[in-house]
Amino acid sequence: MSRSKPVTLDGKTPLICVPLIGKTNEEILKQAIAAEESEAQIVEWRVDHYKHVEDQQAVLDALSHIRTTLKHKELLFTFRTLEEGGERAFTLTQYKELCLAAADSGLIDWIDVELEKAEFLGRAFIQEIKKAQVKLILSNHDFEKTPEDAVLILKIGVMNQFGADVGKLAMMPKQVQDVLRLMGIITKARGFNQLPLAIMSMGELGKISRVSGALTGSVFTFASLQGASAPGQIPIERMTNYLQEFSLNE
Repeated sequence: MSRSKPVTLDGKTPLICVPLIGKTNEEILKQAIAAEESEAQIVEWRVDHYKHVEDQQAVLDALSHIRTTLKHKELLFTFRTLEEGGERAFTLTQYKELCLAAADSGLIDWIDVELEKAEFLGRAFIQEIKKAQVKLILSNHDFEKTPEDAVLILKIGVMNQFGADVGKLAMMPKQVQDVLRLMGIITKARGFNQLPLAIMSMGELGKISRVSGALTGSVFTFASLQGASAPGQIPIERMTNYLQEFSLNE
């Protein structure tokens, strides 16, 4: 399949990712068509929203249709667990088997694995995903708080040790200071490793963190397409304008 050249993480302009959050095949494909026509570079299938997610063959069939629709976008596969803001509970075995099936399908460019799951499943699991030539995002989400800097730096270090291509931190702020701390965490983390990072402070309070990647060094930002997959996401049409406005390319 002919696709545009792979996206690059230049650290200057954040890549825009939009989620597909349909429950049925029809909803998902309708969203995929809109995503293909959008300004996003990456499209995330939030498979935990899919009503047939427990049927692995149904997931792979849907994935094939999504891939066919997204001719000029990179595809990110994500099962977000209930513990980290997802739609349903999965056993560790279900999570592992689904991630490996998606990675081995040849249909995806990126996969999101939650850091806690990676720690439980171990390096062999991560190596299997890497062997499939899929780019790996290791992520951590906290919908209650923004942990202290030392905790965040430690998480980033573990992501780096596991071989992530990108580390993702999405945290809920309780006060403005939490937003500012998270926006500065990439600069702090550079003292320890060079792992590309995507950071976002969630909710209304954290919206500024989603458009300031050129300043903070965040390599991804998530925008909503036809519904948000996390609190505080900005619609793709506005996000594109904001990133252009706040670009530091000159």
